[in-house]
Amino acid sequence: MTSRTGDILLRPTALWLGVALMALNVVTLGGSKAALIFLIACLALVLRRPGNLLAETQAAGLIWALALWCLLSTLWSYAPGQTLRNAIQLTLTFAIAVAAASRLSISSVLRVVLVTSFLTLLLSLAIGRQTPVGHWVGIYASKNAFAQFCTVCVIAGLAVLLDPRWRGAWRLLGVLTVALGVLSLVKAGSAGALLAAMLTALAMVSFSLMRRLSGWQKLFGILMAALLCAILIVLIAGFFDSFTRAFLAATGKDLTLTGRTDLWRIAFQEIAAHPLLGQGFKGFWVPGNPTAEALWTQFGIDSKIGFHFHHSLISNAVEIGLIGVALQIAIVGGAGFVLIGWAIAKPSAESLFLAGFMIRQLALLNSEVVFFTQFEPVSILTIMAAVYARRVLRPPVSVSRAVRFRGVVA
Repeated sequence: MTSRTGDILLRPTALWLGVALMALNVVTLGGSKAALIFLIACLALVLRRPGNLLAETQAAGLIWALALWCLLSTLWSYAPGQTLRNAIQLTLTFAIAVAAASRLSISSVLRVVLVTSFLTLLLSLAIGRQTPVGHWVGIYASKNAFAQFCTVCVIAGLAVLLDPRWRGAWRLLGVLTVALGVLSLVKAGSAGALLAAMLTALAMVSFSLMRRLSGWQKLFGILMAALLCAILIVLIAGFFDSFTRAFLAATGKDLTLTGRTDLWRIAFQEIAAHPLLGQGFKGFWVPGNPTAEALWTQFGIDSKIGFHFHHSLISNAVEIGLIGVALQIAIVGGAGFVLIGWAIAKPSAESLFLAGFMIRQLALLNSEVVFFTQFEPVSILTIMAAVYARRVLRPPVSVSRAVRFRGVVA
């Protein structure tokens, strides 16, 4: 079986990962049936090579520490039953992510993401669901959820297009995925997701252009980019009021960013009340919690589901405290640092995809909850990226450098 990037491979582990991701993509339509398919695919993938489980577990210690912390939060949760159930589901989500990343190359995962993203885009366009004001939602529950999915489509397709090694059907699929992803992203009307996609695409193109630069030239380019960012920050700070008014006018937001500043103020009060431990994983937004009930009423959330504090670290600090958030920062921040450095040093479809995905995560964490949620594709990809970052940083010592690198990307 060949490993060339131009060939379509059908490996059992990749197939099960594709089934799992596709099931989660359509869970809004499929409901419990889609969740059951995900669980079956999860078990099939994890148990396909049971002898690998111990080694995979030992290689992902920080990830399992976070899962254990979420499980332990059952002891002090406002809703222990819900926390325990969700923490177990999160552990299963981590299990499939760790197993898939340990057994598949990044190239195989990129193929899986590209195919499932394209199929989901086609299904969303075929369904054609929209909000009352005309924003596209596809097969998702909201325009923001659809827009966040579209950012992943753009990143995966662009990564393939920036690497000349990917040819034929894969390049065509990359073009189609980027085109449909950008169209859907614009039609979804999410300013935050659109800005994150633009920032990520700019970074990926910049990293790709560094391919032919020497080490010193790359360092100079990085320093110039850092200087440019510093200048922009100073300019924005100096003209903050004007910048704010222009941004709000362009995005249609109000001065509270659609109530987010009010949410953050209440969230900080909740964090101050339970700073280290939090209120339990998924233990805040539960019926009967007075603060949650008041916020649902204030923002008109009759369903009492799918609502959060619109900031990953703030939301998670309310639930799992500063200790849990510190673990998340170590996992996501460490992976982002390694993978972005890898993309700068050795631009390829694989490195650009992972670096772009982590930049996307960092860009959206200030407005959405992008990690970690049970049975959620983006959370799976985040954990997989963390596993790959460890492999890039500490490849196996028993094989040569060339073979080690090939094992990560082939």
